[in-house]
Amino acid sequence: MNQGRKTQTHEFLFADVLTMIFEGATYFGAFSLPLLFLLSFSDAHPLLLLFLVLPAWLMAAFAFVLILVLIKRLAIGPIPPGRFFVTGRKAYKWIIADRLVKIMQRSPFRPLVNDNGFFRYFYLRGMGARIHPTLLLGQRVVIPEPWALKVGKNVIIGDEAIVSGHKVERNVVTLDDVEIGDDALVGARSLLLPGVRIGAGAVIGAGTIFTRGTIVGPGETWSGNPARKMELFNPRTAAKSEHPDTGEKQH
Repeated sequence: MNQGRKTQTHEFLFADVLTMIFEGATYFGAFSLPLLFLLSFSDAHPLLLLFLVLPAWLMAAFAFVLILVLIKRLAIGPIPPGRFFVTGRKAYKWIIADRLVKIMQRSPFRPLVNDNGFFRYFYLRGMGARIHPTLLLGQRVVIPEPWALKVGKNVIIGDEAIVSGHKVERNVVTLDDVEIGDDALVGARSLLLPGVRIGAGAVIGAGTIFTRGTIVGPGETWSGNPARKMELFNPRTAAKSEHPDTGEKQH
């Protein structure tokens, strides 16, 4: 793999400054219209102003998410899977998109986007995720690469789980999709890395750590660090093992 020219330190610092400027501009754009909306009722009763804070907050949240989604779709575009050096120029699109996600993660709108069905679907789909509206996320779930997420119907991802479409090993970034089938349950504080495939109806125990490329079959139960398939107790199977059929006829 040819690393090419490495990114210099001053370029990282310059990128950080641009990120702060863009983040500030995003907040300014998101709150401008709601503030004007509230100011138009400046002579109203204080109770009415208090009531109007909620729609103003929702307006700001929608504008904030919309700005991030438009930047991702219009300026960055799709981010294909692959491998490249994190200090190389091929990493630029991923790094910029990653900064957009981090802006959302540290924003005051993150709990709303995480817990509210409309905002969750709007943000994840807008960033490129292929999900169903029935997806449920626990508190503080982290999805660093929404565009690498494929989720079926009625999926639950537990509190503080991390579903990551990237992994960095010795300065090399690997990007790949993470797929979760219908009716699957991902336990709290689990870690899913690039290339992990969770079959329909699978159950992932809390704190399970999947290595890159792990495949979980439909209906299977996995747990542990590293993740391994669990053989669940089946009364019928256990009864047959304790009393095997000898094939002899009973008289």
